[in-house]
Amino acid sequence: MSEMAPVVNISPIHKNHGRTSVDAPRNTKGFAEVLENQQRGMEVRLSAHAQERLNQQNITISPQDISRINEAARKAEMKGSRESLILLRDLALVVNIRNRTVITAVNSARQKDKIFTNIDSTVIL
Repeated sequence: MSEMAPVVNISPIHKNHGRTSVDAPRNTKGFAEVLENQQRGMEVRLSAHAQERLNQQNITISPQDISRINEAARKAEMKGSRESLILLRDLALVVNIRNRTVITAVNSARQKDKIFTNIDSTVIL
């Protein structure tokens, strides 16, 4: 009689060998938390220079204004802008789109030459 070859149990390729299914760290943040942190980081902030200009001109920016500026910055970014002039009522804001930073702020009374340089787009609110 011929001997039969022993049965060999071949493990499937997808077997984990004791690892987690995606080899990811166990204490990772959930998607919602990561998204919220990213969105919070996308809110515009004022540079020291812009804050000083607003204080000198007795201008306050409301939360609604900040929301509108955020939306304008988001739209400018979608169009590929890097430095944008955002016009909000009688206020001109030069915003670094990538950093979401208001670089300077000028009200209409202080716009001497009415010329803005080093911008690549304008958003009118």
